[in-house]
Amino acid sequence: MRRVLHLAVHDTKLFILERENFFFMFGMPVMFMLFFSVVFSGSGGPSDVSISLQVVNEDQGFMGEIFLDQLRGEEFDVTLFDRAQADTTGYIRRLVVPAEFTSKVLATEQVQLDFTKQSTSNIEYDAAADVRLHQVQVAFLGALIRWDHPVGAAVSDQDRARLKKLIQDPRRITVTQSFAGEGRPVASGAGQSVPGMLTMFMVMTVLIGGSQSLTREKLHGTLSRLATTPLSHGEIILGKLLHLGMVGFCQAMILMAAGEAIGRLHLFGIEFTWGPGWWIVALFTIPFAFTVGALTLLFGGLFRTTQQAESLGWLAGMIFSALGGCWWPLEFMGSTAQTIGSIFPTYWAMKAFHGVVTFGHGIEAILLPTLVMAGFGVLFAWLGARTLRVTG
Repeated sequence: MRRVLHLAVHDTKLFILERENFFFMFGMPVMFMLFFSVVFSGSGGPSDVSISLQVVNEDQGFMGEIFLDQLRGEEFDVTLFDRAQADTTGYIRRLVVPAEFTSKVLATEQVQLDFTKQSTSNIEYDAAADVRLHQVQVAFLGALIRWDHPVGAAVSDQDRARLKKLIQDPRRITVTQSFAGEGRPVASGAGQSVPGMLTMFMVMTVLIGGSQSLTREKLHGTLSRLATTPLSHGEIILGKLLHLGMVGFCQAMILMAAGEAIGRLHLFGIEFTWGPGWWIVALFTIPFAFTVGALTLLFGGLFRTTQQAESLGWLAGMIFSALGGCWWPLEFMGSTAQTIGSIFPTYWAMKAFHGVVTFGHGIEAILLPTLVMAGFGVLFAWLGARTLRVTG
């Protein structure tokens, strides 16, 4: 075991001290953390953004137009269609204003609005849309009560203008809402970017740099010369695997410290902390680093040139990051995308990180992801040991 450890530590020192690897391991990830934390700092979920809503206004009267103004005032991103256009256009959420809307409102009769949502739409945004739609209806009814127009009386241009003015009046009561559970329902800003960039760059750094290094050692005969030493085939494979895992783990520890420092210093107004469960996050990076190292071992056995290792390593890293939820919260992905994403280790890494950091759970948050990582790691390591040749 001493020989395996010596080989792993030696290779890890050479990897980290290489100038381009050092920047890619630590400098670039921190820059990405800062950039994306600032860019997405205002995207705190559905309470902070306009929610898309397709509206089919079949009403020919003035009440339908005024109701649309009320919708826009509640931060709906309204896209207006007629019935013919709506029948040939896809949608996420759709509201139909019936043809008799104006006449029924003026007659103080109940009006039924048809609000539909696609089953694949985001659940949290759907819930926010429901709440906002209720707010629109209440505000609209309130404006009608204040308008106090006699039933059956003619509506003049002045009456319409007065109702529009009532619709545009600012609220006199504001309601502040917050999530009552632990953590946040959907990660945003640094809460998404810091764990996401840590996960992404652990994969990118080890996969690209490690597979390039292994491919170079194959081409230059380094692995063949190692095979002539007292090291057995299994010890060489284990030493390379331990080396790759150590690179990933060292990078994770530095990036965790950098993320915490960014939050404590409030750089660019960023707020972030790993919280009291930081040690659980650190513990989980061990099986994650093992899995990434095992995957790199497999890639190192498959590639024939360093150019292949670099280009295909970049491609694989991007796919793992995008489908694994490193770029956006897992909750924003549809059910199909989440099912596909679950075949990537990055998906389970982000699930574990958000379980601890975002939702405030304990060690139970990493149990299933750790088992999944162990399965991935054993499979990749077995395949890598069979594909990576260490003899000439």
